Amino acid sequence: MRIALVPIAAVALAVVTGCGGGGTEAPSTVTVTAPPAAAAAPTTSAPAPAQQLQIPEVDGKNGAIALDELRQAGFTKVEPASRDEKDRFVVNPANWTVTKIEPGAGETVSSDSTVVVTMTKE
Repeated sequence: MRIALVPIAAVALAVVTGCGGGGTEAPSTVTVTAPPAAAAAPTTSAPAPAQQLQIPEVDGKNGAIALDELRQAGFTKVEPASRDEKDRFVVNPANWTVTKIEPGAGETVSSDSTVVVTMTKE
């Protein structure tokens, strides 16, 4: 029984002293700092009021250019659409040509109205 207690006592002594031996070293200092105060949450302003804008003429133009012109004019809801049965989704408008716009060119509508630009890849 005494033989079994000696290894246990040695392990316990090593754990308590940190396996460092004499234990004469000064304890290290740990400094804990608080995280910086959180910045105030940005305030969100109300969206700009809708304006009445005239739909520009984009028939026959490159799809990417037409979409850009509409957004630059102030329209916020511009949706590309395909008229082709084979290609049902407009993935890269730069590869498409505008065939129709709804509402039609020259009409005056609210800037937050949905403008559908129908295109073809053919």
